[in-house]
Amino acid sequence: MVVRPKVSFHLSGDVLDAVLDGLLIVDETGRIVFVNQFARTRLFGNLDAVLDREVWEVLPSTGQTSWQEVWERVSQRLQQVRLDFLSLESVESKQVLFFDATVIPRIGIDGEFKGAVCLLHFASPAEKLAMEVEAAKETIERQLRQLEEFSAIGDEIVGETDLGHVLKRVAEAIREHSNFSRVVVSRFLDGGQREIACAGISEQEERILRAHKWSERLSEELFHDRFRIGHSYYVPHGSTDATRLLGIESKASPGQMQDWHPKDFLFIPLYGRGRKMIGMISVDDPKNGRAPTAETLRPLELFAAQAARAIEEAQLKKELLETKDNLRRLIDSTPDAIIATDSHGVITFYSDGAQRMFGYLPNEIVGKHIWEYYAAEPQQGRQRARGIMQALLDSPTETITEKVLDFRKKDGGWVPITVSAGLLRNESGEVVGTIGVARDISEDIKLRRQIMEKNRKLEAKNRELEEFVYVASHDLQAPLVSIQGFATKLTRKYKGILGAEGLHYLSRLNANVSRMSLLLKSLLELSRASTIALQKTATDLSQVVEDVLEDYAALIKESHAVVLRPSRLPVVHCDEVQIAQVLSNLVGNALRYRAQDRRPIVEIGSLEKEDRYLIYVRDNGIGIDESDCETVFRPFRRLRKKGTEGIGIGLSIAKRIVERHRGRIWAEPNKDAGCTFYFELPKRQGESG
Repeated sequence: MVVRPKVSFHLSGDVLDAVLDGLLIVDETGRIVFVNQFARTRLFGNLDAVLDREVWEVLPSTGQTSWQEVWERVSQRLQQVRLDFLSLESVESKQVLFFDATVIPRIGIDGEFKGAVCLLHFASPAEKLAMEVEAAKETIERQLRQLEEFSAIGDEIVGETDLGHVLKRVAEAIREHSNFSRVVVSRFLDGGQREIACAGISEQEERILRAHKWSERLSEELFHDRFRIGHSYYVPHGSTDATRLLGIESKASPGQMQDWHPKDFLFIPLYGRGRKMIGMISVDDPKNGRAPTAETLRPLELFAAQAARAIEEAQLKKELLETKDNLRRLIDSTPDAIIATDSHGVITFYSDGAQRMFGYLPNEIVGKHIWEYYAAEPQQGRQRARGIMQALLDSPTETITEKVLDFRKKDGGWVPITVSAGLLRNESGEVVGTIGVARDISEDIKLRRQIMEKNRKLEAKNRELEEFVYVASHDLQAPLVSIQGFATKLTRKYKGILGAEGLHYLSRLNANVSRMSLLLKSLLELSRASTIALQKTATDLSQVVEDVLEDYAALIKESHAVVLRPSRLPVVHCDEVQIAQVLSNLVGNALRYRAQDRRPIVEIGSLEKEDRYLIYVRDNGIGIDESDCETVFRPFRRLRKKGTEGIGIGLSIAKRIVERHRGRIWAEPNKDAGCTFYFELPKRQGESG
């Protein structure tokens, strides 16, 4: 139907006011130029509320058709358009009125479009109820369609590994199946960055959005309870400046909207595990021009939850794939062989390192039993495989380390390997296989044999040297005794003839012979400390210290020394005689090298460590410079201090003895005065020589 000029121009206002339905006349721009009495009374109250306003600002649209589409059909195609099940709140009664609207184009004498007539048919109570039921039915059906469409897309994207594709598909789905024309889906990254996907947005707008960062301050400002609708946040224009950074500026004019303003914003947060916000959805330009309600947003919010899960799973799968790739590269780059088997010993994984080590290609060995490569005889190979599995099951950590085996190579040779392996279990705790790392120890064995051979030769040389020192020291004693004897006879028989000068030379000769004899005896002691067999027993160090102090009783009394020692010292598995010699050297040095200006104090004690005992002798004597703490243990090295005696062999002997017990000895200067000598001895018998 089209209203022709001869009709539209001859109807008077009185006639139109008498019409029992509402009637509006609009010009070619969509502005309302006439409202009849029925429409004024039922809906608008007065003419000022509607005259000169555009019709789409006054009348609602349906969920299916926007006024933009209606006006295009009426003004461009000159079609009559019917809008069913409209509702509007009466200005006077504040009641919601239901009506149908029919929009009819008006054509001028020149055949051009001049505007339209809007006929409003108001419903009776029965019609109103029917329309409410129909409207509710339509809403439910629309939401069900949305849910089905969103659910199908959600099923499609869950399990996707391409994160960018998931974001883009979510944005396109919302634009296609929701009430919104423009969509941005954001995923939050570190440092405030965002990964976004858009639908209905220009490339220039997308670049601007990508430049805007996310922050906790924006989150607090936007996602405030005053903006909350359901699980979404509807931010009316002018409420906060944050929207200009994260929202989409509308392309619509206010006239194309109803109760939604083009500068309004709607944000839907995307929550991952633990309610952590992983992103958000921003939408604009509702197709029907209406502001959202909790009811109309429900399908979109359900889809948003599904989208959040898909985004998070895609991110996790992406990270998992990256980790898997990195692990694969790491496995392939290691020179060691990595092999996995199932619970029956069938090889399921074979690394590049294994291929380089054994020569087999993966397709030549995967699927075969690993015991086939443990021994030439199958029965022996099975026994070794069972032994490894039993060791894994018996281990508290379900692992074994450095298990030595031979593995058959592709060329028929055998490679010695050490295997470190562990059990593999599934989520139910059942053993599903093993994984092991094998290291080729061919070079280690070769090197070990070379070292053993060199050590054997070195030990033989040392024994020869020590025997030479012993023999030389022993044999040189006889000439020294003869020299000393002849010197004594000369002194006794020719005392009057030699005179004072001759006797002085003989005295110096005797002194040097005595020192030479002492040096030779010290060399013999040092040689014995290195060669004599250790006689190890459980030795009470308390009794050893008691015997040592008894030997020095006269010196302790003479020097008025104070000796401090605990009531008990540990029992150590050692050679009692040699350890007594160590303690004797240390206590003797502490007493001999005392300071002249203070009473000597000697402290003997011990500390217990995890696998060793630490014994110490501390004094307040003349001390040792830090630079001499190592040199004092070298043979014939004496302190560079006045008043020190001896030939410098005692600490060398002590060091040899302690090292033969698999221990160590060292010295440290005290902060105030004197020094402390420490030596360690193993707790367990197997840890000493």
